[in-house]
Amino acid sequence: MLRLTTQCNSACTHCTVADVEAHEARDARQALGEIVEARKRGCDELVIMRGEPTLRPELAKLAQAARRIGYRLVQIQTNGRLLCYPDYLDRLVRAGVDFFEVSLFGARASTHDAISADEGAFDQTVAGLRLLAARPQLGHLVTIAVLAANLDELVAMVELVAELGLARVQLNFTRPVRVDGRWRTEVLARLDDAGPAIRAALRRARALGLAASTEAVPLCQLDPEDRAAAETARDFVDVQVVDLHRRHASFADHHRQVRPHAPQCAECALAQVCPTTWAAYQELFGTNELRALNSADGFL
Repeated sequence: MLRLTTQCNSACTHCTVADVEAHEARDARQALGEIVEARKRGCDELVIMRGEPTLRPELAKLAQAARRIGYRLVQIQTNGRLLCYPDYLDRLVRAGVDFFEVSLFGARASTHDAISADEGAFDQTVAGLRLLAARPQLGHLVTIAVLAANLDELVAMVELVAELGLARVQLNFTRPVRVDGRWRTEVLARLDDAGPAIRAALRRARALGLAASTEAVPLCQLDPEDRAAAETARDFVDVQVVDLHRRHASFADHHRQVRPHAPQCAECALAQVCPTTWAAYQELFGTNELRALNSADGFL
């Protein structure tokens, strides 16, 4: 996983790279060097992380180079706005990008654009998703940031993903960020408010035949049917991260640091496979919304 920049063409107030320490963006030569070195270490999947990688003019060349030296998958994390231009999307695909992880913030333009802080963002993202759906050879994941402003649209967002002809969706409980000495708590949903909306959205996804997963949603906030699709630390054992301000030879240990168990998790039968939720969230709001499970279906 490689970050090129924290720059973006949206200005989301919940942005989870807003608190990344200030560093100069990685230039094309440096990025290529990192890609080559990671391949020597055995990496064969490349994920270019947010900020917005489609703003970088060398993106296609980096993807092409990665393919040439043996990466079997090249994925970008994107807000999808520039994917609405068919020629640009085709250029990325020809270069070797074969998986797109696209963020969706609302089922309505008014909600998505307000969260993106840019009018017209929704129309561009949806147009980009339509073009992805028309290219079934491409892998995709639509990621839905779970926020206070969109809880009542989670089900509708899942329905929109299905309507667009896409097959995979992930609901991500958003990490708190601290910028200029202040936590941006006003954009956050609380777990006990978000849980019912997340469960309803996942039930709708199952009914529509979508592959659905979650990030940073504790298992106690999920229906038993959806717990197997929650990510865990062990999913990241083989993930190497080259960020602008830190590196991780294996992301699994860092994953557990930023998602610690709460005291009551010691009594939970599913603690070892639970993603829990963000350390910063637990510090800000406490851990009373985390509840120990005594089996796959019940609470202690």
